[in-house]
Amino acid sequence: MLTPLKEPATQSVLLQSIISGGRLTRRDSMPAVLTSQALDWPGVLLEAGKNDVAAVDDVVGDQHYLSLNLDTKPLTLEVKGATGFKQFTIPPLSVWVSPGLDPLTLRLNSALSYLRVSIDALHLGRLMGPSPDQVQPVRLRRTYGVAAPQIARLMMTLKDEADNRNPRGLAVVEAVTTALGHLLVRHAGVERERPLRVRGGLSGVARRRVLEMIDARLDARLTVEMLAREVGLSPAHFARAFKETMGQAPHQYLLWLRLERARRLLELCGADLSGIAQRTGFADQAHFTRLFKRAYRITPGALMRQWQC
Repeated sequence: MLTPLKEPATQSVLLQSIISGGRLTRRDSMPAVLTSQALDWPGVLLEAGKNDVAAVDDVVGDQHYLSLNLDTKPLTLEVKGATGFKQFTIPPLSVWVSPGLDPLTLRLNSALSYLRVSIDALHLGRLMGPSPDQVQPVRLRRTYGVAAPQIARLMMTLKDEADNRNPRGLAVVEAVTTALGHLLVRHAGVERERPLRVRGGLSGVARRRVLEMIDARLDARLTVEMLAREVGLSPAHFARAFKETMGQAPHQYLLWLRLERARRLLELCGADLSGIAQRTGFADQAHFTRLFKRAYRITPGALMRQWQC
């Protein structure tokens, strides 16, 4: 049974938030009914309620999308493929998965009770990656009728956190999302091709010296030239070797580290936006806010207000 929102939301916005192309058609005769909503978690959105969507046409989402059938009856989806529309059945408490950046056209004629969760692929990669040095977007494939009780329970745990205004903090959301990600990879993952090992990356000593310098001076203006000089390489050679070793260009890696450090500082009592921007190497608060929102889909001010002591 769905638990009502303590402060009822006026409209469903999850789908519009993640759709970057295509058309979504709602039923005029069926107003949206929302019972749960969380739109301010970094990299994760959640909604529960009664479905009012009739069709989507060539819709492209920029996040992975999961929908859990909370009804007591199966859901039938008509999904367009290369040879026309094909029916898929989603049993109760089963999930269907639509990966980000994968166009989708479907029809459905149901006011089912649903629980929708969308997860940014790169955010999921950060949570699941073995280390900050090896971050890659998590790839999924479209999958229908995943009957995995563990997935359903984890999605319901996120719903409970949303209903109770996340009393246990962002760390719980991230832990549950990480566990959910590992199960999604098992049931709907894309097998990665093993990359060929290319020679020419940083040596172990150079890698350690560069990472130590970055960690010690993350609040300073670090350039490729400065990092290259630290290990005795030309800027061009260093940039190529760094990307080969770390999987990211130096400026991308620096930005990611700064944003992650800032995100954790925002959870501290008495956090100050301008101070955090300065401590993490951003030019000013406006610059920090713009890049933070682009990465996490929430402003640092909004996230900080969740952690007011």
